[in-house]
Amino acid sequence: MKAELLAILTGLMVLGDPDRMAGTELPLLADTARPFSFVVLGDLHYRRPAFDERKLVNAIAASVNDCEPPVAFVCQTGDVVNGGEIYETRNGKRVIRPANHDEVKTELDVATRDITERFRVPLFIAVGNHDKHGGGTPFPEVVLPLTSRELGVTVTQTCYGFRYGNSCFVFLDIYPANPAAQQKLIRQLLEQAQASGSLRHIFLFAHFPLWPLILPGAAWFSPDLTASLLPIFKQFPVDAYFCGHTHNTSAWVRQLEGATITQIQGVACGISRALVPMEECRTLLLPADELSYYWGYAGGPPAGFFLVTVAGERVRVQFRSGAKLIREFEWQTPGRITDLLKPAPRPLVTVNAEALTGATAATLAFCPWAEERTAIGISLNSERLVTAEIGPIMDSNAFAEEQRIAIPTEKLKLLRIANEVALENPQRAIFAIGHAYLELRLADGRTARTSLANRFLFSATRAESLAAGKKYGWNFLIPQDAIQSTRLGQPLGPMRLNFPAAAP
Repeated sequence: MKAELLAILTGLMVLGDPDRMAGTELPLLADTARPFSFVVLGDLHYRRPAFDERKLVNAIAASVNDCEPPVAFVCQTGDVVNGGEIYETRNGKRVIRPANHDEVKTELDVATRDITERFRVPLFIAVGNHDKHGGGTPFPEVVLPLTSRELGVTVTQTCYGFRYGNSCFVFLDIYPANPAAQQKLIRQLLEQAQASGSLRHIFLFAHFPLWPLILPGAAWFSPDLTASLLPIFKQFPVDAYFCGHTHNTSAWVRQLEGATITQIQGVACGISRALVPMEECRTLLLPADELSYYWGYAGGPPAGFFLVTVAGERVRVQFRSGAKLIREFEWQTPGRITDLLKPAPRPLVTVNAEALTGATAATLAFCPWAEERTAIGISLNSERLVTAEIGPIMDSNAFAEEQRIAIPTEKLKLLRIANEVALENPQRAIFAIGHAYLELRLADGRTARTSLANRFLFSATRAESLAAGKKYGWNFLIPQDAIQSTRLGQPLGPMRLNFPAAAP
């Protein structure tokens, strides 16, 4: 066992040495011209001791038992286990301690065994940040031997690839010891695939998204990884980059620096009772003029996954919740996507003066960031509404969690079709607000929403933030034209939040 582990860890170190990777071979899993399917699973977070995720995976596996063509293998985009979040009670308080090596290894053992037993096909995993807990060694100890058995070759690196039919599949490490070395390895694998003469499709798998779509914090992506992959997208016609991490669901095509980049992101462990389109509740951070195709949801459905079918030049992708088909799209040329099935647009609920008068409830929703617990004043249409507390929220979770402030019943009369919401900062705290909108419950039970605020409100200027020793905000990937800052202690806003107006 020690010799096997030493070989694995030595292989991991090889990833940092481009010269030692020159002989890397691309395994052929199946040499077939027949159509085939594969399943893509997002974050699963198997966690001890209950391992309730087994029910979720069982539901997904059962839903694809009879699909045609049959599922050939399963791809998982990282955070297959939870790792790192062990809750204990000490002195009457619930605390979190890091998971140790054996605990993370147990989760990985259970997760990999359960998925392979449920699907009964090969399993391939891209390492996620949670998978690296427990000292970093459990993942190579458990997953790399499994990958070696599936491919019939010794896999000693967390970046690896294989061919199946007319397609090449490459799994990436989000924290490579040497990004340039990993880039060189990816290029070598794809060049080998092209040399076969039968390559038609390229699929990449990694845990982090290439760019933050709605979460600007540094913990939600790796700029070094993205920078290392851009030359790959420029050189090779990559069909799709599958990822997870942010527990959202989306698919988009971005045109950047001459490259066509398709990202498909999913989550299996997240549950959204209603799939709310992202544009209804989150401000998108990517330039709209660079997106030739886009859809996204703020969460993921129960038992959500992608079923991908490759048939000659054609790639078809189904976004499913168990056996329920939610969306379906396809392409023959990377980036040129055609929708085959998409949900009807959510009904637009309009508002007039009478509807406002009869409203039964209203809520202000936003996603905050604050290093410390902070009291802020909220005004609606120039009248004081309520005092609320935000934070503390660490940098990595900035603008991630939605906070909802109920508007007092006696204040509903302040609502208008066109509203202005302003914030007060009596504590002279440094914080920010984003993704803001108003939600209104009408007398007939329907819900109306305003447009999203198109700005992130910052309570201090860049200079004031830096002088206070806080780099907050200015290191987040928020477009500069979407930032509205004020002097420390001054009111923030106003944010203009308008309901769709009913025709007169």
